Amino acid sequence: MTENIFTAINKHVHKSLTTIVPTKRQFKKRIERYPLNPFPIFKKLNHLQLQFFFLGFYLWILDSASFFCVSLTTKSLSEYYHESIVDVNQGIMYSLFLRVVGSIIFGTINDAFSRKYTYILICTLLCAIQVSTPFCKNWHTFLLTRCLFGMILGSSFNVGFVTANENLVIDEEHDPLDDKKERVKLNTSLFQSLFQNAYPLGYLIAQGAATRWASDNVSDWKNLFYFTAALCPVAIIWRFLLPESPKFVENKKLKLDNKHRDLETGSIVSGALGSDSFFKGLFKTIGKYWDKLFYQCCIMIAFCYTSHGSQDLFVTLLTSLGYSKEKKSNINIIANVGAIAGGTIGGYVSNYLSIRFTILIGIVIGCGVIYPWGYVDTYKDLSSFWLQFAVQFGFANTPRYLHLLNSYGDMPQYATIFIGTAYQVGTLASAPASTIQSKIAAKNNDNYSATMSIFLAIVFVILFIITMFGIDNDPILNEDDSEYQAKLNITNESLEKNSDEEKSPGEVEAIETISSNSIGIQKALNI
Repeated sequence: MTENIFTAINKHVHKSLTTIVPTKRQFKKRIERYPLNPFPIFKKLNHLQLQFFFLGFYLWILDSASFFCVSLTTKSLSEYYHESIVDVNQGIMYSLFLRVVGSIIFGTINDAFSRKYTYILICTLLCAIQVSTPFCKNWHTFLLTRCLFGMILGSSFNVGFVTANENLVIDEEHDPLDDKKERVKLNTSLFQSLFQNAYPLGYLIAQGAATRWASDNVSDWKNLFYFTAALCPVAIIWRFLLPESPKFVENKKLKLDNKHRDLETGSIVSGALGSDSFFKGLFKTIGKYWDKLFYQCCIMIAFCYTSHGSQDLFVTLLTSLGYSKEKKSNINIIANVGAIAGGTIGGYVSNYLSIRFTILIGIVIGCGVIYPWGYVDTYKDLSSFWLQFAVQFGFANTPRYLHLLNSYGDMPQYATIFIGTAYQVGTLASAPASTIQSKIAAKNNDNYSATMSIFLAIVFVILFIITMFGIDNDPILNEDDSEYQAKLNITNESLEKNSDEEKSPGEVEAIETISSNSIGIQKALNI
């Protein structure tokens, strides 16, 4: 038993280390599969597909802009409620604590019942909470609204991402695939990377609104909350006018057909596409792929610490260095432009260098600019640009990476729950980041430069180690993996044998239908 464990560990470590950098053969495959010009895909998508993408993108912008309402007005909130900066930062922490709860609740609703009305419900509740927050008369009421706010925000990433990407598959029936069209289809991965850029874009929007309407009087922080609330009706109306997700409707119909077939044949087809109940299939999938889910949570914890560790108290860092409001605003804007640039470029090059290698490159860049970012007063805007460039260079690939890690077996059917939970476990674990930093800085004469720089360096090292020994489910790597191909062949042969020799005609039809649809779903997600 012990030998088997050590053998498995050695095997995993060897595979992890030898698959980080793509081989020459794999690089050529990537060039063939992912065209250097990514723009033809925009012509291939119809209006409905593009609207779904931008709806999901917009929801993630709302999440970001609403979340940063507190961190951008920390000083004003401290004066308004007569609380310390540390206590205000705890408000950020509380909102992060409950995001995982919201992710599970709304992720389940989204996967089990409706994509459309889950989206509308989230935006409606978000609007109501943002409008009501400025009416809080005391600090405890404010904290309560932030906790409720955290539950709503916890659903924004997974619901937004599924809304944006679920239908980004070119219809093979109406668009027969030759080699060139196949490459265009696969390069929809660009959209998955672009999706993460909504987060720094939301920060930019919140920063611009804060500079314009929340920078003079102590009570002006309320304007920022009203502003973000005003963005919600656009999403509500827009989503209401569009139909239910075609892919979701297709999967629901397939599950219903399989259930009817099971009743007619007397067979039981288990799994997400079979007749098992939603929750029974969910728990079976968790039990089978718990290691993949655990790894996703670990890497998202490290990623979220890099994000929150470099952003949440950055305004406080600039304040401690004596920068004016105008200068702080300009530096923040430049930093988030760097984040958008890093996310776009990182998402693009990951098609050719592999996701894990791209993440490691971003970490190396980040480590190189920590010192000027934290300590050097001159060119602070430039160092801030490159640090956020480095953070998002790898972070932008997390939506796509999580989808690849959730494309085993029946996992795609519970993608909203699994992806959202992994992401929000990361935010939950990183919730104390700003509080930890502010407490350490307070004990060291408010030295935020040293505190945040050392903190970020430690997080980068941890993320580097997790990524280096991580998991890959890259389609191109799988094509070159003889063991993976052998298992796939054995599974297919076993399925054919069982279907021919042991199953009734009705069961054969059910299994073949489920198998073909499962493969189709995995192809859609392994892009």
